[in-house]
Amino acid sequence: MPRIRLIALVVWAASVVALSVLYVLRPELLEPERVAGALRGSGQPVLLGYVVLNVVRAFTLVPATVLVVAGTLLFPDRPWFVAGSALGGAVASALLIYYFFDFLGLGDLFERRHAARVRRLEAQMARQGGFWLVAGWSMFPLTPTDVICYVAGTLRMPVARFAAAVALGKLPLVAFYVWATGTVVERLFPL
Repeated sequence: MPRIRLIALVVWAASVVALSVLYVLRPELLEPERVAGALRGSGQPVLLGYVVLNVVRAFTLVPATVLVVAGTLLFPDRPWFVAGSALGGAVASALLIYYFFDFLGLGDLFERRHAARVRRLEAQMARQGGFWLVAGWSMFPLTPTDVICYVAGTLRMPVARFAAAVALGKLPLVAFYVWATGTVVERLFPL
């Protein structure tokens, strides 16, 4: 295993363990109301942190839906910011997978676990160019977008076309999640 990959794996595992231990020892520190209050009062660094978390989401294994809902709850007065951050983060995250999947050693894992699915997707993308396949795959919430990003990266689909397809696919989902969460919050907690 290359040294940089080992370092990334250790940092990720240490973060997960540290947060788990913190939750076990001091669960009151991670109560949703307390976390939301602290984050709302922190200003610009929280906004920047939210954007960064959206970008590196694929490597943290945090589902995009969770970030969109959390962002809408944290920033109820900024739905355009949440939607733009989530959409930009989805595209940036997809591009990170497109470029760095093999570097992180995840290509071998996907080849072992999803070989048949990967071969079918490669054949479909080779026949139709891939734009609408990537857009449709990105739009459907129950499919792992990482798989299509990996396939597009291995086939070297043109980057601009790939990014546009992911953005087009994610746009309706992000818009729905922001709207639905905002509507639920307004009804449950009217001002």
